[in-house]
Parts: sequence; structure tokens; C-alpha cells
Amino acid sequence: MKFGFDHFAITVSNLQQSIRFYRDVLGFKVLGQLIQDNGNFIIVYLDMGNGKILELFQFTEKGEPITSYNDKNIGMKHFAFKVDNVDEAYEYLKKKGVEFTMEPTNAEGGVRIAFFKDPDGILIEIIQGELKLKPFEN
Repeated sequence: MKFGFDHFAITVSNLQQSIRFYRDVLGFKVLGQLIQDNGNFIIVYLDMGNGKILELFQFTEKGEPITSYNDKNIGMKHFAFKVDNVDEAYEYLKKKGVEFTMEPTNAEGGVRIAFFKDPDGILIEIIQGELKLKPFEN
């Protein structure tokens, strides 16, 4: 059996604000939407490239945001986008008013990375280069 990555879903607080960020700042094309539960649940689909989809969920009944980042907490930490040049992407995003939590830096494994937040504070990484891993020791 083979598993392959298909899509990623985020629940957002303000659908229009998040669409503007992911479409206008990051350049993802809006594919369409599904409206469910008599309009109480909307999913907007965006094309991230290479056939990968980002789903933005919005509910009329609001949930609670994640309020702290601690690498030791269990659960999803961030998601990442590959870029040709982290420094150029950083400068572009800074000009768009994007808040960074880590400026461009060289990281273990021979890559260059930076981290920023989306409108709801979801942590996103940009990464440049091919990660060089050490053999896994079990």
C-alpha cells in the first residue's frame, strides 16, 4: 500500500482575510468552495502547486485559537513551503507586512529557513536547499 500527500486543511477565523493572505501574498489560486451544514461550514480550496491543495475551513461557531508555541507540545508544529531563495522570499513577505518569528538562517542539514505567521498565527516555514540527513539509528 502506498500513501501520498494530498492536501492540508486549516480552520481560520476570517475566511476573506485568509483568502487574501494565501491568494494575494503567497500566490495560491482559489479553485472553489463547498458550503455545508446550511452555510454554517465553508471550505475554500486553493491550489498550492504540483496538485497539492490547501483547504481553508470557516465555521459560524468559532473555536479557540492555539495561543502558544512550544516545540515540546504534542501535535502539529508548522508546515513548510519550498522556495528558490529564502532571503528574497523573506524580503518580499516583509514588504507585504508578514510577521516573522525567525529571520533567514542556515539550519542543520544544509538548508536555509525562516518562519512566519499567517493571519491566525499559524506557523509557516520557508525552506531553501536539499536537506541532508544522517542515517536513522533505531
